[in-house]
Amino acid sequence: MTQTINLKVYGQLVAEVKPKIIETEDEYEQFLAVAERLTFQQNQTPEESALYDLVTMLVETYEIQHYEIDRASPSEVLQHIIESSGIDRTELVKIFGSSESLAQVLAGTRSIDPDRAQVLANRFKLSPKIFLQLE
Repeated sequence: MTQTINLKVYGQLVAEVKPKIIETEDEYEQFLAVAERLTFQQNQTPEESALYDLVTMLVETYEIQHYEIDRASPSEVLQHIIESSGIDRTELVKIFGSSESLAQVLAGTRSIDPDRAQVLANRFKLSPKIFLQLE
């Protein structure tokens, strides 16, 4: 289901961020910072979610054109999220069922099952594929 957005509020957000095709590394860093801020913001409004989608698309397009990116392992992705968001590990322990399970995932000795990948994806507004070990 598509959420209804308030065009006036969305317009104000767009006016603040001024999204455009990214042409320089400085612009890339600027839009990446906006995307990261929105990624870790809880309770996004529909307008913020729409802006996040737009900015993320611009960032991803720039990355595809300018960077050869090796795929990070699910444990590396989760570790990065913990470090960059300041999330309380107790929230993740609830997702994984125990601190031992979380530690094993972070160490890369245990994979993330599809159900937990979906919970993490919903929590961090990412694709569940990023949390799954792909062959």
